[in-house]
Amino acid sequence: MKKTVPIRTKPEIYRFLRRLKEWNPNYYIAAIIGIHWGLRCSDILALQVGDVVAGEGKRVQIIDRLMVVEIKTGHERHILITDEMKDILYEHIKRFPKPLNQELPLVLSRNRNEEGECKPLSRQRLWTVISKAANDMGIKGSIGTHSLRKTWAYQAWRDGHRVDVIQKEFGHASVDTTHRYACIPDEHRDDLYKKMNYGMPASTKRRRKTK
Repeated sequence: MKKTVPIRTKPEIYRFLRRLKEWNPNYYIAAIIGIHWGLRCSDILALQVGDVVAGEGKRVQIIDRLMVVEIKTGHERHILITDEMKDILYEHIKRFPKPLNQELPLVLSRNRNEEGECKPLSRQRLWTVISKAANDMGIKGSIGTHSLRKTWAYQAWRDGHRVDVIQKEFGHASVDTTHRYACIPDEHRDDLYKKMNYGMPASTKRRRKTK
């Protein structure tokens, strides 16, 4: 299996998400959670309605901050839910039957289990639709469920956030790990050295070999 890559430009992200929303709101909510919060597929599909909704009243109220313990690593994340994400979550959840069941999967499958209960969308199905949507939109590279988390890291870096801050949020062991994970081009790392030029001009210049 090819290594997945992030979606690199914002116009591509918008086209990709629009395509998923046209197909199924559950595909859309899963993808936008992954891109906005940088969660793994397993953590997205484990979310329940009660994880993002405050209280049990008739009016749906979205919480201000989400705490997630990552299934794979046990790393604890505290995620600010912006007003824009609150609106998206509210639009998604208001379609659910009332009274609201706090234990319902946030990302529902159209299929039900043997007892007739709702179940979360499968990882395989989410991978399939994400890959197909990216392909339909002409997005290059191997795009799968892990691309959502990588897109969050890549876009955070492009927006000017330090790699060490992204590293801490992901719980990576080193900045190098985050650098590779987010697919940040090597030439940007080289720029760190190219911009350091504080020495006195040399009296003679070394002859450089020509290729």
